[in-house]
Amino acid sequence: MKPELERAPGAALSLRDFAEQGALYEGLIRTLRDGSYVHAYLISGPAGIGKRSLAHLMAQGLLCTAKDVEKPCGACPSCQQVRDGNHPDVLEVRVGGPLCPSEDAKKKDITVGQMRNVVREVGQHSFVGGCKVVIVEEAEKMNRSAANAFLKTLEEPPEGTVFLLLTDKPEMLLDTIVSRCRPLKMHPWRDEYVLQVLTTRGMDDGLARRAVAVCGGSIGRAMDVAGDEDYWKQRHDVMQDFFGLASRSDILTVSGAWKDRKDDADALLDDVEDLLRMLMLVRLGRQDEAMLQEFPQQWQSMAASAPLESFINLMDAVTEARRLRSNNVTWQPVLERLLLRMMEEKSKW
Repeated sequence: MKPELERAPGAALSLRDFAEQGALYEGLIRTLRDGSYVHAYLISGPAGIGKRSLAHLMAQGLLCTAKDVEKPCGACPSCQQVRDGNHPDVLEVRVGGPLCPSEDAKKKDITVGQMRNVVREVGQHSFVGGCKVVIVEEAEKMNRSAANAFLKTLEEPPEGTVFLLLTDKPEMLLDTIVSRCRPLKMHPWRDEYVLQVLTTRGMDDGLARRAVAVCGGSIGRAMDVAGDEDYWKQRHDVMQDFFGLASRSDILTVSGAWKDRKDDADALLDDVEDLLRMLMLVRLGRQDEAMLQEFPQQWQSMAASAPLESFINLMDAVTEARRLRSNNVTWQPVLERLLLRMMEEKSKW
């Protein structure tokens, strides 16, 4: 599985690479220095922001056996085992595996069988004699039974066990689970830092800048989209269809064209959100106006003078579209609702 964040080719990632995360980084350094960790953390942030990388570094820090050095040292046998993915006291849970090989690997959620196996594993003594670390990727994909089984363990956590829950969508987790975790919310990386990472990895400067402009501060996303021609084609289609609406009558035409592209639904909403974010960043003075050349004139005018509330309303509309889709609402009406909100807001400018 590709790492979300890399320092440079051949160089091991260090917790110091997260220093730009500010208070989150400083708090983790204190926690690892003092040994004052809690039993569960909720690591949230956009896809590709580095949640998985941070979780593995936290696991290294919690299990590091080096003495009188800043943890994780990255060099002791324990740190190396975590980095190589074979430490016996680190359990990783994700959709489709592992921990429950008898179940269908094609399942689209984390099952109750997986979580019951987690509960059984953490009830046993650690192999090395320290703590056990459980990393749950895409924690929002625990189905209802799995979440309830896990909640019982969070309410009465085994001594010496630390749970690291990773999610892009914390709002989809049970409130009772969220309330029992210490939040670690990652914020988008500065464009300059993302550009530095991409060019350090040998990416062409022009391609890197193009990726930075659309990645929303996510290093993993920038790496993914940089050379993905299918992505750039769909982004062009989204710009033309969703931001180029000329009249209300176009809404049915556009929604009809996209209604059968359900497999692209998540990517579509990501693209709409990314483009809205770009408009908002220009409005806030954090992006150059030149980034908006591909937008129709009304959207450029909005980026020049609309109140921040207008952008927040549109971002909320995308969030609502995601929620409706996750609740299996028919896709075309969801699209029409989003398109109407976008047209109404655009028409003011």
